[in-house]
Amino acid sequence: MKILAVKQEGRTGEDSDFRELDLIEEINAITLSQRSSNSAKILAFDTNDGTYLPLTTLADIAKICGHYGYEMMGDAVVNTRKIAKTETVRNNGSIVTFIGGRRIKVKKQV
Repeated sequence: MKILAVKQEGRTGEDSDFRELDLIEEINAITLSQRSSNSAKILAFDTNDGTYLPLTTLADIAKICGHYGYEMMGDAVVNTRKIAKTETVRNNGSIVTFIGGRRIKVKKQV
């Protein structure tokens, strides 16, 4: 099983901050970590190359998935390859309709 993760320390903002970790082959231990004293505890994956955290923010998801056609649309990361149409909601974001008919509202006006 593969897990998408980001470096806990020493992040540079580059693609190299992100890794796909193999649960069986690479992870030595799974512990709990806090990003700050006010944040919730999240899983931390200890490897021989350092500690990695699961992707927990839309910004991280958008960064790693951007190469595959995903785009940040305010409060959602959307697979643009799956969009059938978009409708602007006057001064209140957009409605994105996907191939297959599912719809979501996003905060970005498209």
